[in-house]
Amino acid sequence: MSRLNAARERLDKAVGRLEKALEGLDGDAGADSAALKGELSAVRRDYAKLSKAADQVEQRLDKAIGQLTLVLEP
Repeated sequence: MSRLNAARERLDKAVGRLEKALEGLDGDAGADSAALKGELSAVRRDYAKLSKAADQVEQRLDKAIGQLTLVLEP
C-alpha cells in the first residue's frame, strides 16, 4: 500500500501548489483566474472520489489477505 500512499501524498502536494498559485493571482487575472478556480474545484472532486475508491480497495485487499492467511495457515 505504500505506492498508494505515495500517490496520495503527491496528489495532495499538487493540489496544495495549485491553491498557492491561485492565492498569488491578482484580481486582474479575470477569466484565467476563474478558469483555474474551476479546474481546481474539479480536481478536488476527482481527488475525493479517488480517495474514497482507494480506501475501499485497501479495505477489500486487507480483508482478502486476512482470509487467505486463514486458509493457508497450517
